Formats: sequence, structure tokens, C-alpha cells
Amino acid sequence: MAVTVEERLAALEASYASISDRLGAIEQRLTGLEQRLTSEAGQLRSEMGQLRSEMGQLRQEMGQLRQEMRTQFYWLLSSFLALFAVQVSFMSAIIALLLAR
Repeated sequence: MAVTVEERLAALEASYASISDRLGAIEQRLTGLEQRLTSEAGQLRSEMGQLRSEMGQLRQEMGQLRQEMRTQFYWLLSSFLALFAVQVSFMSAIIALLLAR
């Protein structure tokens, strides 16, 4: 049973067809993975952009809160100083009345 050249070529062609089918399937899977990766990377970039935007808003709000706290602190400090000045002047008036007797 000698195998003819034509039979060998037919077997080789069948092997090549099988390999080609397998490589085609692998290529399709790789293409699908590439598309998913591209999509996921785009979504990730979008989310990162949103996070940057939100971080900027948070920084701005924190700056506004700091400014408000600073303003309230200075207002409170000046109120205490004014109250202290009124108390000192009231005490001075009492002392002056006591000494004038």
C-alpha cells in the first residue's frame, strides 16, 4: 500500500484547512478581546475624567469652606475683642465712680 503523492497532498491540504480554521477562530477571539479592551479603556478614561472633574469640584468646595471658616473665625474673634473692650471700659467707669467718691 504505497501512498500516492496525490493522497499526501490531499492530507496536507486537509491539515492546512484545519490549521486555517483554528487560526481564524483564534483571530476572531483576539479581535473580540481587542474590541473589549478598547471599549473598557475608553470607559476607564471617561470615568477618570469624571473623577478629575469631581476632584476639582471638591477642591473648590473645600477652598470655599476654608474661606467661610476663616471669615467666621475673624468675625467671632472681633466680636470677642469688642466685648472685651466694652467690659474693660465698663470696669474703668466703675473704678472711676468708686474713686470719685
